[in-house]
Amino acid sequence: MQVTKHQKIFFIVFLVIIFNSYFGLASFPEYFWDEGVYVDRAINFAKTFQMYHDPNYIDHPPLGWIIPSLFFIVIGFPDSIVHLQTHDMNLQLLLLFLIPRLIAVSYVIPIAILVYKVSDRLYNNKKFALISLATFGLIPAFWPFRNLLLDPLMILFVLVSLFLIMPRNDNQSSRSKLIISGLFFGCALLVKFSAIFFLPAIIIHVLRNRIRYRIIWSISLIAALLSWIVTMSSQYGLSHVLSTQLWQISRASSLPYGIVLQILTFTLPIGLVFGIAGVVLLAKKKQFFAPLLSVPYLGFLFRGGFVGFVHTIPILPILSIFSGKPLYDFVGRVFHIKSTQNSDRIFDLLLTVLVLSSIVVTIWITSFDAGQAQREAIEYLTSTLPKNSTLVTNPGYGWVVKQFRPDLQVTDFFSFNFIKKIPDDVYFAESASPDKRDSSLIQTQSIYEKSCLVKIFKKDPPLFHPYSFPSDMPWNVVIHHFTTKGCQ
Repeated sequence: MQVTKHQKIFFIVFLVIIFNSYFGLASFPEYFWDEGVYVDRAINFAKTFQMYHDPNYIDHPPLGWIIPSLFFIVIGFPDSIVHLQTHDMNLQLLLLFLIPRLIAVSYVIPIAILVYKVSDRLYNNKKFALISLATFGLIPAFWPFRNLLLDPLMILFVLVSLFLIMPRNDNQSSRSKLIISGLFFGCALLVKFSAIFFLPAIIIHVLRNRIRYRIIWSISLIAALLSWIVTMSSQYGLSHVLSTQLWQISRASSLPYGIVLQILTFTLPIGLVFGIAGVVLLAKKKQFFAPLLSVPYLGFLFRGGFVGFVHTIPILPILSIFSGKPLYDFVGRVFHIKSTQNSDRIFDLLLTVLVLSSIVVTIWITSFDAGQAQREAIEYLTSTLPKNSTLVTNPGYGWVVKQFRPDLQVTDFFSFNFIKKIPDDVYFAESASPDKRDSSLIQTQSIYEKSCLVKIFKKDPPLFHPYSFPSDMPWNVVIHHFTTKGCQ
């Protein structure tokens, strides 16, 4: 079978996306708080089959860490790494952080394919679809996708559900596709409830089918949700789920309003501009699928509550999908394209610029070993802390400390704030004081202020690098020690 030009280009762009995902994966970015939480939960589930450490705190459905735990079980992670016969602890640490991230970036591969496929079905034009794919590849080093988080898996399930019921030429979907689509959207909700904001766009395509097919899709979705509700009811109280979800909704943000715009501008500047342009143009043509797929979630991001970079992850592939045609049209107007031959040349040039730019950005950003200070701190903590000590630290790397020192009582700023009996000796290992993270951590801050500085692990980024701008420097580690005897 002869390979077409578009297939060759797709293969090249896809290989670049894989490169951008994997290059320097173990050391960049720094070991992030949320990533550590979900890795720790996945390890716990792999060993105990318990979905939650604390049944009184159920923040998200468990599928997002149950799926990685299945891979952990197969390879015996993390024990298979911890018990390696090697004197190079840094190698062990790199492997411990690498394995979960390999699972995380494995989500990127199907997401990239779906960006291309959905864009192709939306515009019915492979050129636009390839530009959408290349725009997705521009996300710097796939920074948001390098951590094992819930949002990439959630949007993957949403895109699969959407693609299955988004046929060409508005044909009706088959019954089997509707069943699978409903199950996948149910899985998306079982990863993170914020998938609900993409439901209106899915429903548009469901409603194009016969009534009995709509019922089939709904039953599949409900069946997926009921499986979780039944499991939760047998192990935990649903009241805990409701209370923590209400807390999540009402949670205040320490960041300025509209921070999401700054995050999107940094991670996907071209996709943001031309993705929004694509949504507007499709809305003007009364194709309301585009605004229904993007506007509800954008409204969620701009609601004024707690928003961080992880919450922007689901909208990145969505904006990439809609950016293909307006970006192509914009370049065509700039170069005054009139002939098909010139059109092909400009198309090739545009893709070349996008692909090469993404490679350059990836190599540039990952040139900074953002995890070095944290790995050095782990080696220090595991070798020097007294037996049965209490360690208050960032879960992003706290879960690794627990693997080497199971005798330690490892917790975080938030959990420590509610401990009733304060130990006589407490070690803190964080990048900043508790009040810098949350001003409500009164008890934690009080103990922290009485502690003594022990050691600082610091890694300075290059002068011209994204990590040279943040003031809090979350990749550094400052170790303090609190004791009732006072500083020695």
